[in-house]
Amino acid sequence: MIELDKKNKFRRGLIKKIILNKYTTKVRNLFFPGSASYWEMRYQKNGNSGSGSYGENAEYKATFINNFVSKNNIQKIIEFGCGDGNQLGHFRLPFYLGLDVAVTAIEKCKLLFKEDNTKSFFLYNQKDLPASLKLFCADLVLSLDVIFHLVEDEVFETYMFHLFKSSAKYVILYGWDIDGEIKFHVRHRCFTKWIQNNIPEFRIIERISCEPTDNFCDFFIYKRVQE
Repeated sequence: MIELDKKNKFRRGLIKKIILNKYTTKVRNLFFPGSASYWEMRYQKNGNSGSGSYGENAEYKATFINNFVSKNNIQKIIEFGCGDGNQLGHFRLPFYLGLDVAVTAIEKCKLLFKEDNTKSFFLYNQKDLPASLKLFCADLVLSLDVIFHLVEDEVFETYMFHLFKSSAKYVILYGWDIDGEIKFHVRHRCFTKWIQNNIPEFRIIERISCEPTDNFCDFFIYKRVQE
């Protein structure tokens, strides 16, 4: 009887915890300022690009990207979501153009790499970019740890179209290809299905599972197969 009471108490506590977590998530989502505003405020408060851009994860991604660039003779790279520049510090690239929605992040990158004339940075404004797409074109376009931060559907879809339209040959995505609920500034999406349905000029040629044990993301390499 005592054992049964313990189990019932545990179940009631678990149910309350689940309900509380769902309620807390909904409340936080109501106050979410939008993807671009969230990151600008985060950088203004001296926040960084997150754990994915530091430590073992940053080194792992850089090694992979550097090897890919060298092996495929890539001359120009564009990254949609350059962040605070810490990840970029590990890259060895011929010419790099970084885009980000946060003014503060762009300013930090310009200051950090002010002596490096192989790198340039521009504010990514989704409304203004279409007029400049011909200027923003590269052999390889990168999206690293960005897609699951695109909470709004319209923001996500516009980002994806810009990402692939800017590539002359390759697109490399680093993310978690799974659908999930919105949790403030995070929303996991099954983006491979979306790409298959909306970007027919590109095909996935390889998927590489991530090595760092504390990260669920994989590399997804896409190649242009038609104009």
